[in-house]
Amino acid sequence: MRLPLLLLLLNAAFGSAHHWFNWQYEVGCESDTFIAPADEAGVASFLKKEFPKQSLIKVVGNGHGFGNLTTCISKGATNRTSHIVSLTNLKKLEIHKDNTITVGAGWDVYDLINELKKHSLSFNYLGAMRVQNIVGAISTGTHGTGQKIANMATQVVALRVLDARGETRIVDEHKNAEELKAFRINLGALGLITEVTLKVQPTHFLKKTTKVLNATTDYKKLYTELADLYKEHDRMTVWGPHFDWDAKAQNWTIEPTFYASWWEPTNYTSVRNCTLNYCANGCGDCIKDYICYDETSDAVSCPPQGICSSQFYAEIEHFFPMEHFVDVATNYTNFQQAQTPRMKGFENDKMIFQFRALKGDDSYMSPANTYNLGSENSGVFGVLEIDWMQKVNHWGTLYNNQEFTNEFHDEFATLYNARSHWNKMAPSDPKHALSAFPKLPEFLKIQERQDPNCQFTNEFLVNQLGIERCRSALKL
Repeated sequence: MRLPLLLLLLNAAFGSAHHWFNWQYEVGCESDTFIAPADEAGVASFLKKEFPKQSLIKVVGNGHGFGNLTTCISKGATNRTSHIVSLTNLKKLEIHKDNTITVGAGWDVYDLINELKKHSLSFNYLGAMRVQNIVGAISTGTHGTGQKIANMATQVVALRVLDARGETRIVDEHKNAEELKAFRINLGALGLITEVTLKVQPTHFLKKTTKVLNATTDYKKLYTELADLYKEHDRMTVWGPHFDWDAKAQNWTIEPTFYASWWEPTNYTSVRNCTLNYCANGCGDCIKDYICYDETSDAVSCPPQGICSSQFYAEIEHFFPMEHFVDVATNYTNFQQAQTPRMKGFENDKMIFQFRALKGDDSYMSPANTYNLGSENSGVFGVLEIDWMQKVNHWGTLYNNQEFTNEFHDEFATLYNARSHWNKMAPSDPKHALSAFPKLPEFLKIQERQDPNCQFTNEFLVNQLGIERCRSALKL
């Protein structure tokens, strides 16, 4: 996961072109320069120098995404100078007595989790993986699962951000709480965040239970049973159903079983064993019943050594009001099955559905924002992820599968008030964005104040959010 950063550093050392790629190398860009300032003062100095030039600036983390959200504008596509910026050197860490921490933007989630363990602390909420940069994870809406658990960004109580002029702005829940709702999930459009203050909690154990479930092609029945299971378990992920590609028949075959995992508090304090069992992290022969216990972070989040697959795959992830769970799951599955003829002749292997639940929040650009929900909605969102895995790393298969991922949005977004994860094949649809994110106009006002020359935007952000002033400025 760190290879793209290494490549950039090597390019910088030898003076060649400066390329950036995401983790599976199908998304990338080329800038004029790559810089990694030593501290916040260096970041501010750089921005002040580049503001009169209207240079284009994109901060990159670890590239753990599927879309163009963090892509720079390639130097051949603009007459402006294009910079890639890494904040990897900003490694401040302060632990406060009120169970909050202040961290620099250079921390990766994995390293920060291990540092917190030394102080008997852990995050309240985490995503399923921990390979991301901490600010990148927060800024894009990374989340775990739980009907009483919100996304990682809701843990942010304050942050420091530099605007395009290099001026520092402190945003916190006491002095400017409303603005904090915009900056928590900022999509990289509001400036360079140099540090964040987050809520944490004393470390405790969780019990993780995994149960085998039976599959059926009666999808209405299947998903009704899963909806009932979510009524029993607050913090649950369903790993399935699973489909295998039949190369001879050129068709998908449903596997007879799949599994669900749920987490709950426990008084257990003995041997930690979730991370010792790689099946607990989705690796190996996982379709079996088991129970494990571990410290919170290791019980719910997969460390890098527990990631068993790094092949190319396409992925969508949509958020929708939980009340639509059965209809969404059924109709998305039927729609996917209807795409099968378009997948013939490619290097398909598996297709995996994954379901989670998430408490809604008030961050302006959160895919789980509650601003347009009605009185009939609970404020809890279902989350549906579909992964198309490949037998080998084959570019044609990857691009073919990615091509029709956007069609799920076209088919269902308006019907179910569904929202795409910002960093997982989110299609351009500014009209729907305005409907799904009612606070978008307020967000764009802050964006214009923070970035008057459109230096932090790119084509994805302009098209997604409908930032028309930047379309002409960037000549898109």
